[in-house]
Amino acid sequence: MSRTNPMEGFDLTDFEVKPVEDKKPKQNREAIAKIAEQNGFPSRQAPPLKSEAERPRQHYFRTGRNVQIPIKGTSECQEHLQRLVEELNVPKGVILEEALKALEAVKHEPALLDRLDREFPRRSER
Repeated sequence: MSRTNPMEGFDLTDFEVKPVEDKKPKQNREAIAKIAEQNGFPSRQAPPLKSEAERPRQHYFRTGRNVQIPIKGTSECQEHLQRLVEELNVPKGVILEEALKALEAVKHEPALLDRLDREFPRRSER
């Protein structure tokens, strides 16, 4: 039993490779970029990375603290925390622990309670 050619009877002359002269020349990338800029098309280039001065320094401490505490805060609070980390050269967890100890010491002072009542009016309902 012989196999039949599935392409038998088809004219494949239309599928030949085009000669090199028939291909379009490649466009100049600089000319395309200039035309795009003139017509207001933005570049797809990635934005430049922040410089090292703008990024906070990475701190790596081995402290045994391994519980993550994700909280929401303001950008000012985050900047304040980062500034304290850089000034004191301690982990964020240490700063949180010290802040909690300080709050624990003054939590019954009238000035703090008044400020909390103003900022969180429904706090006393609980």
